[in-house]
Amino acid sequence: MATGTESKEEGNPLESEVTVLPVESEYLEISQQAAARNVEMPKEGDKPKTLTESMDDATDLTDLQFAAARLFPKGYNRRDAMVARIAPDAFLPLLHIMVTDRIMSRDPNKPISVNDEIFDAYYMLTTGLDGKGRIDFAELLGSAKEIKQQETLLKGM
Repeated sequence: MATGTESKEEGNPLESEVTVLPVESEYLEISQQAAARNVEMPKEGDKPKTLTESMDDATDLTDLQFAAARLFPKGYNRRDAMVARIAPDAFLPLLHIMVTDRIMSRDPNKPISVNDEIFDAYYMLTTGLDGKGRIDFAELLGSAKEIKQQETLLKGM
């Protein structure tokens, strides 16, 4: 590495001299060396979390992560029928199965409102009929993203 001023004998005639700064000494002046951090090492029996497990533990999901979790659930939930794709020819059989299941799984010593059970199942299934719930959910997600973009633009002004 050369320091000081060097002259070029060959090359571009406009560049007769090139100045090279002592970069190494400047770097050493501004650089810092820190001691090693104390980090808790994983125990021998512990296995690291997968990305999916870490995402499941996260409490502050983005809109897209929340939507993906709702549109592609890992387990069964009755409310997921609202964002499912319910085929019209499966609507009445599903309604019958859902109402029968709710009535049969109730405590026989407590009163049952069959009308409430039918309405609850009907509400969930009609929202998901032909994928309308999925479409509505995607539209809401798009609107939320658009609003955030507009807010970001307004903050920049």
